[in-house]
Amino acid sequence: MYITIPFSRPEGFPRDQVQIPFEYSGVNSYYKGWIDGVLSVDNSDLTGFYWSYESCLQTTSYDGAHVTKEFIQYMSNYIHSNGLELVWIPTIGDRTMEQVKTFCAIPTLAKYFNHVFVQPHYYQTTKLSDGSDYTFQELVRRVGWMASKGLSIEMEADNSIIGEKSNCAYCKSTQGTWEDDHFKEKVGCDESPTPETEEECINRACDYYRAITEVNPSAFSTRAYYFGTDLRVVDKVRSKCPDW
Repeated sequence: MYITIPFSRPEGFPRDQVQIPFEYSGVNSYYKGWIDGVLSVDNSDLTGFYWSYESCLQTTSYDGAHVTKEFIQYMSNYIHSNGLELVWIPTIGDRTMEQVKTFCAIPTLAKYFNHVFVQPHYYQTTKLSDGSDYTFQELVRRVGWMASKGLSIEMEADNSIIGEKSNCAYCKSTQGTWEDDHFKEKVGCDESPTPETEEECINRACDYYRAITEVNPSAFSTRAYYFGTDLRVVDKVRSKCPDW
């Protein structure tokens, strides 16, 4: 069992203490207090903690939340000193591969986590930030990059596959418009997916495993899964691609 460390306050803003080096924030640190609160409960099933801030830009000058590398390092050391693990599931969003390599700090921060599962965001969008198509071969490039950096992957699908409103790229009513030099894609289904759309969404989910087999069939023996809110999503995807 992994317990989430909530990054944001209930109103959606980051915790102010994230700008304070974890080691020096003492008992008033929200994050240290959260961890200590979990540790105060006897739970033999506890494996570790999940750092919930998904930005791949954190600790860089491009990250508006001002998370520091020292904060991540001290949080990691504190959790590990208690014999527990720390995992992270960052997203690379709709960035081009060149942007991922230039701006994302995932490989630099990976050493502070026991497992890092990268979200490709392929299931959710068919367009990249420069307006180009997010093709299967573009997914293969990202999978290859993850494998070369010793990272793992999050396999993505959601309730679109079982006919509910969700975030599969193919159940979006528009593919977006150019705005402020960035391709804006509409998020979420306006209407429930049709059977045809469900099939397209399953195929896009299956592309994750197909991309893995193109790069290295034995890669990512440990994976994370996002499947919306219903385990039937996993069953339905695996009915089409059993090794997903």
